[in-house]
Amino acid sequence: MLITSVNKRYPEENNRQTDSGKCVFDICIDNKFTFSIPEEVYFKLNLYEKSEITEKELEVIKKTSDVITARTKALAYLSFKMRTAKEVEYKLAKDGFDPYVISEVIKELKEDGYINDRLYVKRYIKDRMKLKPKSKNMLMFELKNKGIDEGVIEEELKNFEVDNVSLAKDLLLRKFKKADFSDMKIKQKAYSFLKYRGFTHSEIIDAINQITNGHEDEMP
Repeated sequence: MLITSVNKRYPEENNRQTDSGKCVFDICIDNKFTFSIPEEVYFKLNLYEKSEITEKELEVIKKTSDVITARTKALAYLSFKMRTAKEVEYKLAKDGFDPYVISEVIKELKEDGYINDRLYVKRYIKDRMKLKPKSKNMLMFELKNKGIDEGVIEEELKNFEVDNVSLAKDLLLRKFKKADFSDMKIKQKAYSFLKYRGFTHSEIIDAINQITNGHEDEMP
């Protein structure tokens, strides 16, 4: 296959983003437009020296270009806030990249420190407990839904000391303030409030009983 023409253009003129942010090269093979690649890939693979190209070389070029493009998209996605590996994988898959490209990008981003699920868990727990406290069970549920390994979550939760009963009590006092917890309707609302946040039945009962000085009524 012959490389019959190479046209350089700037993405700003075509409203197109590339990894280098400088320019792209449109490659024509056998007088037919075949693909576009970022400037970085063009020079990295020494395409300026080639007049012929094999099918295997063409596949390598496309994969290399896709990895660089996917990496740039992933970095843009990560620039807004910290993400888990699974979230980045989902984003790239949604953008149409194949599993090989996604795997390579995730591997690179982990090695470069842009993706760190353990650090994500630590920050998530800290921020959650500061802004919107929830039980350990609920934290586990939320983090698993983000695709984080259960073992990593368990290890970090062990390192984070949380007394669920005390936490539940504090949440109730903050939410209901001067409410009369001897009122069964208030207790039912309090129960639902804590249940939604992942506290167990016994933890909820203990928290309410501490507020009511141990006066225990039957709960739903």
